[in-house]
Amino acid sequence: MAKNTKNIINPLFSVVAVVLAAVIVIVAGTRPVFADCEPNYGGGETCIFNKSFKITKEVRIKDEDDDWEKKVTDVKKDETVEFRIKVKNVGEVEVDNMKIRDILPDELERTGGDGLTEIWDDFEPDETKEFIIRAKIDEDEFDRDNFEKCVVNKVELFFDGDFEGSDTAIVCYEKGEIKELPSTGAESTLAMGIAGLGMIVGGIVTKKRLS
Repeated sequence: MAKNTKNIINPLFSVVAVVLAAVIVIVAGTRPVFADCEPNYGGGETCIFNKSFKITKEVRIKDEDDDWEKKVTDVKKDETVEFRIKVKNVGEVEVDNMKIRDILPDELERTGGDGLTEIWDDFEPDETKEFIIRAKIDEDEFDRDNFEKCVVNKVELFFDGDFEGSDTAIVCYEKGEIKELPSTGAESTLAMGIAGLGMIVGGIVTKKRLS
């Protein structure tokens, strides 16, 4: 009787072993592939799976109820411009160690709002962080007449110290009237000369083809 029981148990263990092996293979085959893995102190590693971010930067003149745009023009000496930075986690996991760095051009002076550098953690999927930076044009920029100028404000996004993306917004300002060159005179003479040269070159090419 014991012999028969042994004969039954052995095939049963074989079937169980085969089933377990199949389950292990299936689980191993469907395990997600992680990226950006870093070793942990004391063993193991931390991995971030499918991280992705979107950063946008826009600008407007403060107190004018204007929509946010990529560019503002004709900003006056005493006006304040506002930059809006939006960062969205469009990935699938929560992440830490996020940072933005705003590169304010020399022609602009920060007057308030958020800092030029901001750091945060616990950034969840579909979450959006918004930052507002206020600035004015340096008064020294207006110590001259008849000019117009545009400057670019850039923001950079970092995750865990690595660059992830950037965006820009433009501020334009001017003073006085910008004189345009007349349609006659040296400019017209130069244009006529170029046109004449074009006709001469065209005639040479035509003659060469006919010959």
